[in-house]
Amino acid sequence: MTAKVLSAIERFGMLSQGDTVVAGVSGGADSSALLYILNKIKDSYGIRLIAAHVNHCLRGEMADSDEKFVRDMCFELGVECRVLRADIRAMAEKEGVGLEECGRNVRYEFFSSICSSAKIATAHTLSDKAETVLFNLTRGSTLHGLRGIPPVRGNIIRPLIDCTRSEIEAFCRDEGIGYVTDLSNFQCDYSRNRIRLNVIPELKKINPAFESAVLRCADSLSADDEYLLLAAKELIEKAKSGDGYAAEILAQAHEAVRKRALAGLMKKAAGAVPTGRQVEIVDGLLKTGGGVQLEGGVTAAVKGGLLFFKDKPQKREPVCWNEKFVDNCAVLPFGKAYLKIINTSDSKNTQKFNKKLLECSFDYGKICGSVYCRNKIDGDAVRLGKRNCTKSLKKLFNEAKIPPEQRGKLVVVCDDRGIVWVENFGCAQRCLVGDDTTEIAEIQIARE
Repeated sequence: MTAKVLSAIERFGMLSQGDTVVAGVSGGADSSALLYILNKIKDSYGIRLIAAHVNHCLRGEMADSDEKFVRDMCFELGVECRVLRADIRAMAEKEGVGLEECGRNVRYEFFSSICSSAKIATAHTLSDKAETVLFNLTRGSTLHGLRGIPPVRGNIIRPLIDCTRSEIEAFCRDEGIGYVTDLSNFQCDYSRNRIRLNVIPELKKINPAFESAVLRCADSLSADDEYLLLAAKELIEKAKSGDGYAAEILAQAHEAVRKRALAGLMKKAAGAVPTGRQVEIVDGLLKTGGGVQLEGGVTAAVKGGLLFFKDKPQKREPVCWNEKFVDNCAVLPFGKAYLKIINTSDSKNTQKFNKKLLECSFDYGKICGSVYCRNKIDGDAVRLGKRNCTKSLKKLFNEAKIPPEQRGKLVVVCDDRGIVWVENFGCAQRCLVGDDTTEIAEIQIARE
């Protein structure tokens, strides 16, 4: 079996001289065999080997016993060992994900945290690959999913990918390698376990070499998928036109290539793998035109013979400002606001206050504390003069059909009690100019 592992390592370029390798070790037969073989060949490859174990805290004393087994095995082999204890059940509930997904995420995050530049070696086997192919088949997977577990994905390597579970268990017996058995693997609570325990044994009755047959099939599908993906990339380049893609060129391509190209474009634009149904819809748009909403608010649309993807406009946070009057002047982001104080006793006999002036004025004697200018904020409301109701500024602006982009520039004059005056709408009822007013404050806005 060691020869099979070495062959896979060389064939897929899994290791290079001087690599640091973090091996995920649960203590089971697969991972124990992996650690044993990597330790055996580490000098010839000049690699630094680190074993990493995650105690998921799901099986009480059994999980603690597995952790101790891994620590002891690493000590006997002279391999550096790192251990993480994580309450996976609590984490899964908090994040709203399944135990399997949560555990997998925690494991890979832990492995990566040990050494960011390391190769991560996992003990996935040919048997695991066969189970994955069947699992994906039941979900109606595409050709890509039927390739099963890849031997290499980024910095993740799988040296045991050509070995069956029975071969590994026989290897452990022959080499005297101890391992632990997780009894939960024999429970049919999970889909993969049902496939392993119920489906594959039946398929092996038809073909005892079923796992090897899956390997041949997956390898063949991988070659086909890689060719189609390459053709899809070439189609994208050919259809590229400015900020979009020529719908006619895409539509004329073979369906297998066209849909891969569309899926790639949709994933790039939306940041998520599209569903088969979403790809079908966008494919239909190539001939009919129109648009459809994708993940993350991205829109795919065909217009003027071009397919293009448009991000949802980002909602801009309003620019808030708040300026006090200093010497009856407030400096605004777009100009200045002035307060002109008029003594009514001096002007009563020489000046009549016209309606326009009163719309820009308030009773200065009714001010509480300091006076300042600001723009609208959420929750603002005012009871305007000569109105018998209190309205939110949002509603007032809506009724007046003020464009949203202009609303943050309207001046709101306030005191320590609240709103005094609103540009274009006038004075709050509590500060109206009346017969008893002695000082009138006139607002003047000078925009640059």
